[in-house]
Amino acid sequence: MSFLKLKWVIAGLLVVVSPSLSWAGQAQPAASPFVGEYFVTENKNDICVPFARNLNQFRRLDFDVCHPRLSEKYPQFTRPMWEEIPLDLPLAEMIIKNTYSSPQHSETYWQEWLKVSEPLRQEGKIRLERAQIDLDADGRIDTLIRLDHPLIIKEEREGKGWRVDPETCPYRNNLHYLLNTPNDLMRGEFNRAAWRIYDVIHFSEGRVSPGGTNGFYAVDRSRLLADMVGKRIGATRGVIVYQLSNWGAGKVCSINWVPTGQYRPLKLPPR
Repeated sequence: MSFLKLKWVIAGLLVVVSPSLSWAGQAQPAASPFVGEYFVTENKNDICVPFARNLNQFRRLDFDVCHPRLSEKYPQFTRPMWEEIPLDLPLAEMIIKNTYSSPQHSETYWQEWLKVSEPLRQEGKIRLERAQIDLDADGRIDTLIRLDHPLIIKEEREGKGWRVDPETCPYRNNLHYLLNTPNDLMRGEFNRAAWRIYDVIHFSEGRVSPGGTNGFYAVDRSRLLADMVGKRIGATRGVIVYQLSNWGAGKVCSINWVPTGQYRPLKLPPR
C-alpha cells in the first residue's frame, strides 16, 4: 500500500491527504458490518492521525451515537478529572453570556435560559464541574469550568432561544469557560473560542508551546458537516480538533466520517 501524499489546493489552502486517506484505515466494502469510518483530511499536528485511529475503534457506532470514544488501545488519550461543584447561577450566567450571544442581546438570552432550565435545575440535570489542569504547559494550574446541561440552541423567526435536546449527550451538551489562569491572554482567547468546544482531551505525545511534551486539545463533535475534501470521499459528518495553548484554541485537524459503502477515492486533478 502506498502512502505517497497528494497535495490539493482548495480555496487557497493547502490540504495534504494520502491517495486512500489510509492514515485512519481503509474504507470498508458495502457488505461490511461497520457503520462508518474516519479519515484525516487536514493534518497540522501530531494528534490527528492517532486520534482518527482511536475513533476508528468505534466504527460500528453511528456518528451521532453518544459514546466517549476513547479506546483502551490508545492510552495516550485521556480526559481531565472533572469535579462537580455546587451550581452557581452567577457563574452559569457568565458562561451563557460569554458563549452564545452578542452583548446587546445577552440579558434576554440569559433570562430565557433561566426560564427553560428551571425544571432541569430542580431535577439536578444541570451541573457545574471544575477541572484544575495546566492548559498551556507553562507549569501553572488553570481552572476550567464546564456547564453540563441538556439544552441546545433553537432557531425561530423572532430569534435564538433554548430547547431541551431529546438526544442529550455529555460530550456535546456542555459549555466550557476558563475561569482562573495566570495567563490573562490565554483566558481571553480561550473564552472567545469557547462556543466551539464540546469535549476536552489530553494527548500525551507530540509537542506543545512553550516546550512541554504533551498537551490539551478540544474536540467539536457537534454533528458537523463534512469539509470539502470529506465530501469528495463521501463523508457526511466531521470532527474538528483544536489545540489549546497561549493563543486560545487553534484548529489542527479535520477528521471526516464516511458511512460504510460510500467511500470514493480521490481523483488526481488533470495536469
